[in-house]
Amino acid sequence: MAENERGIKKVVGLIGVALAVILVALFHVGFASAVEKEERSLDSGIKVVPSAETVWNAIKDRSVDSVLGAPFFRYTMYTDAGGGKSFHSTLIEYPYGSSKRTDSLAAKPAHGIILYVHGYNDYFFQKELAEKADSAGYAFFAIDLHYCGRSLMPGDARGDMRNMREFFAELDYAVELARVITKERADSLPMVLMGHSQGGLLAAFYADQRPEEKFAALVLNSPFFDFNFNWLVRNLAIPVVSEIAMYLPDFSIGSSGNPNYAYSLDKKYYGEWEYNTEWKSESRPEQFLGWVRAIHKAQQELHRGFHINSPTLVMHGDCTEKGEEWSENYMHCGGVLDVEHIEKWAPKVGPNVKTETIAGGLHDLFLSRKAVRDEAYAKAFRFIDESL
Repeated sequence: MAENERGIKKVVGLIGVALAVILVALFHVGFASAVEKEERSLDSGIKVVPSAETVWNAIKDRSVDSVLGAPFFRYTMYTDAGGGKSFHSTLIEYPYGSSKRTDSLAAKPAHGIILYVHGYNDYFFQKELAEKADSAGYAFFAIDLHYCGRSLMPGDARGDMRNMREFFAELDYAVELARVITKERADSLPMVLMGHSQGGLLAAFYADQRPEEKFAALVLNSPFFDFNFNWLVRNLAIPVVSEIAMYLPDFSIGSSGNPNYAYSLDKKYYGEWEYNTEWKSESRPEQFLGWVRAIHKAQQELHRGFHINSPTLVMHGDCTEKGEEWSENYMHCGGVLDVEHIEKWAPKVGPNVKTETIAGGLHDLFLSRKAVRDEAYAKAFRFIDESL
């Protein structure tokens, strides 16, 4: 009799555990559905067109950029990103015709617009890139996204986000503002998106969600198509962290990353560039689980396949360096992302993708040694010319 009672209690216990598991699973499914609905609400899939008054006020209030100085201008943009969120971002203009021109391009109107989107732990400071674009015949603009660089406000969590869609409204604004600014020179100019690292992933995600824009071309410089971890972390740990982030998006995981990539760039160490190290620091900004989820969700969509018909160039270096200690390899290899991951996922952008391997390229190809970045410039602008 006692044995039967123990058996019954065991069965009842197992049923209780099973019910508890089912209830937890149902709760998670319901909660996840609500979270994903809220995430999708950040963008309707329809371009947010700023009013003419808003655009002209931004133009009227423009100022010389205090970071790069004349002839660069900056424009302040305020946008609502859905879900009750509003953000402050900054558009930077290099007025067309400001660079030293060749006789063949002198006094000729621009034949396209380039909008540059910076990466994570970054902002726009690449004056040489603007000059190269201008001398190649393109009106050049760049955006400092919200919580980054010129757009960073007191109390902001630098570089943070909860979903990549929250950038779409400010990109809509930047595209419209750049077109209005250049309209005096041409009625309609083709628009090219250029993005680096996280900005490369964002530019592709944005273009995929704005097919009506029919961007003339995309140039993605070492785009953040996958996390630079081993297979187990990428395919098991990151998805689990992404799920946990639904419940704890503001849980801090601190700052991470070694400073070796920064050493390869910064003039104080082994590089040749000067920039604001409060905006582009040696170690990454404080990171939160919500940021990990935001990147993971965007990468998942890419891995399933974007449908970008615009001609797209994906560029990256020819080697990856992951060592914790400084080595000369950091002067000629990618020190942030794995170039093999970039090559693997590039075809998922769309049907018109071309990849280019730049030997000796750093993570940001346009910050590599002069001979290397000159090759990257040449291939990028040749591709844009051919696309237009």
